[in-house]
Amino acid sequence: MATTNNDNEKIVVFDKFDNAVDANIVKGVLETNGIVAGVIGDSTANALLLTPMYVVVFERDLERARAIMASAPDPDTPL
Repeated sequence: MATTNNDNEKIVVFDKFDNAVDANIVKGVLETNGIVAGVIGDSTANALLLTPMYVVVFERDLERARAIMASAPDPDTPL
């Protein structure tokens, strides 16, 4: 899945999530680290667990986004 914005910059899917909460957490982490990100998906259908949510970024930021998320702490690991 890829689209372009007005500046002809490609927007690509960074990752797919089963719910809006997880997708928005990842979006927030990326934005905190200077990457423009968005969440795409039907929130009404997602509330009924019928559709995935996608986090999207500019293609130029894809590798950096992967590196950021790879270095993020695992939320299941005790402190």
